[in-house]
Amino acid sequence: MRLLPSAVHIAIGSILLGTVLIAPAAAQAVKIHVKAGDHDCTDALVSFAVPASLQGQSPLRLIELATSGEAAGKETSAKESPIPAQLDAASGQLWFVARGKLPAGQQRTFRLERGEPQKFASIAIVESDEAIQVRYQDAPLLQYNKAHVEPAAGINTKYGRSGHIHPVRTLNGAVVTDELPPDHLHQSGIFLSFTKTSFEDREVDFWNLAGGKGRVRFKSDHIGTSGPLFASFQTEQEHVDLTADNEKGEIGKTSGGKVALVETWNVLAWNPNASAGYWIFDVESSMRCATNSPLKLPEYHYGGMAIRAARPWVPKAVTFLTSEGADRLKGNHTRAKWCDIQGAVDGHEAGIALFTNPQNFRFPEPLRIHGTMPYMVFTPSFLGDWEITPGNIHRARYRFVVHDGKLSPETLEQLWQNYAQPLVAVAE
Repeated sequence: MRLLPSAVHIAIGSILLGTVLIAPAAAQAVKIHVKAGDHDCTDALVSFAVPASLQGQSPLRLIELATSGEAAGKETSAKESPIPAQLDAASGQLWFVARGKLPAGQQRTFRLERGEPQKFASIAIVESDEAIQVRYQDAPLLQYNKAHVEPAAGINTKYGRSGHIHPVRTLNGAVVTDELPPDHLHQSGIFLSFTKTSFEDREVDFWNLAGGKGRVRFKSDHIGTSGPLFASFQTEQEHVDLTADNEKGEIGKTSGGKVALVETWNVLAWNPNASAGYWIFDVESSMRCATNSPLKLPEYHYGGMAIRAARPWVPKAVTFLTSEGADRLKGNHTRAKWCDIQGAVDGHEAGIALFTNPQNFRFPEPLRIHGTMPYMVFTPSFLGDWEITPGNIHRARYRFVVHDGKLSPETLEQLWQNYAQPLVAVAE
């Protein structure tokens, strides 16, 4: 395996803060403020549009300014704290985290200045021919599978797949996803596919692989950056119609069949909050038609962005909790903003939560939760027929929170609010 240099960019064009360029005659520093809105924020991601005056060749660092209890609102230099930050070079947005709790209506102040940034532990991308890994302090957190994963001997080879994420691990190493589970071999890790579809008047099922009508497969990748705040990569998947005449595709091959959709995943993994016991990653899916034919999606009860969670989480050993306070049975097909799955892995509590985004089609999409298996999927098709049409891009955004121990409903809701309404810093 090899560690990719941070100079390689994907679409977001991310680079490390330590390599931001500043003109020789630029301003030395700028003070910026972060204010919470009408809700409390916990470990909130913050963006800041870096001014032109702070662009050039010198490194930058971000400092949080402590407020004095005796003189509210006045910053004191004695308690200044360096903060890890990272720049998206394409947009000029600086990203950092307002660690801890920021109560509604309150403000925190930072200074962006010239100077060598303090070294922070990085979250890194490692690539091989078979997979892309996200690693933190040299421990794997996430693996995207580029190579076709073959089932064990004696299992129908149609169940093999690529273009999915597994394993996903907590900071303590607990694996909270599953691959090729015996009861439903087509559900592997984190994947996105549709079940009931029509493409050029043919019925194509991209979800149930054993039917041999369709599948999703890896096509290509582009590695982004590693850094003190986030690591990123981009992949491209094909949603393939295997029923098309004279274009049959062999299982596990990267060609063959007729491609109905081309999908891009932008994956950003954020530097863990080790003290809180969780880490976060985002997946943005962008789908476009591969031909002049639309993909029609009739009403159906499952299909979309899915998680097949840890194998030990049999019915009596797992709990589901939605943003509306529902469990696995009451929560099925409700319109929740988030859902958390948690249970014991090797004797220790762990979990993974899936958040949907307010910008998504049919937000909040109905949430399919299986009655006995540890899987869930956000399913826009449950609300009726729709389609993906040529010339238009269908985007869907999701966040995953991977945690050791239990997260309270209040913490999960605050983390979702951070996602739904990101904080924006402004210059003084």
